[in-house]
Amino acid sequence: MEADFRLDTERLRLRRYRPGDLDDLHAMFSDPEHMRWYPAPFDLETTRAWLDRQIAAYDTRGYALWIVEDRASGAFLGTAGPTLQNVEEVDEVEIGWHTRPGRKGEGIAPEAAAAARDWAFANLDVDHVISLVRPENQASCRVAEKIGMHVDRLADHKGLLHRIYRIDRVTWEERVAAAPS
Repeated sequence: MEADFRLDTERLRLRRYRPGDLDDLHAMFSDPEHMRWYPAPFDLETTRAWLDRQIAAYDTRGYALWIVEDRASGAFLGTAGPTLQNVEEVDEVEIGWHTRPGRKGEGIAPEAAAAARDWAFANLDVDHVISLVRPENQASCRVAEKIGMHVDRLADHKGLLHRIYRIDRVTWEERVAAAPS
């Protein structure tokens, strides 16, 4: 993935993480309400390790989560993108997303996640992508459904029950072909 990677949608710009993103990421990942679906909010070192893993993954596997910014203002809105998750001992490409506190409910996550899904199918040799969502996280369940995913199964992931949402390449291709031009 090129250092200057950008993926634009109607309202959003998705770009690679940079070391300078630490403060914005930490403000989001340390927020107890935002992180209620995780075991605990992140401290600064955990956030730094998260950031470092994303940056390293661009070079080692060619993709990782991206920063989501407002195209008009450049404001930090969250993260989204493809990542690699080991689920039930199988490596899976997951489409993940986070919308920063105060900006939820604006359609940012579905717009960014759909762009990430489309990028994954266009650029990765995968027959499906997944999203891991805690069953009680109804907002993220709706995002997964809005981008065409269905619940494939329930699974324990890192000690927590998750719905494994999935969309297959064939289904995605059918949706793209049926979309108005």
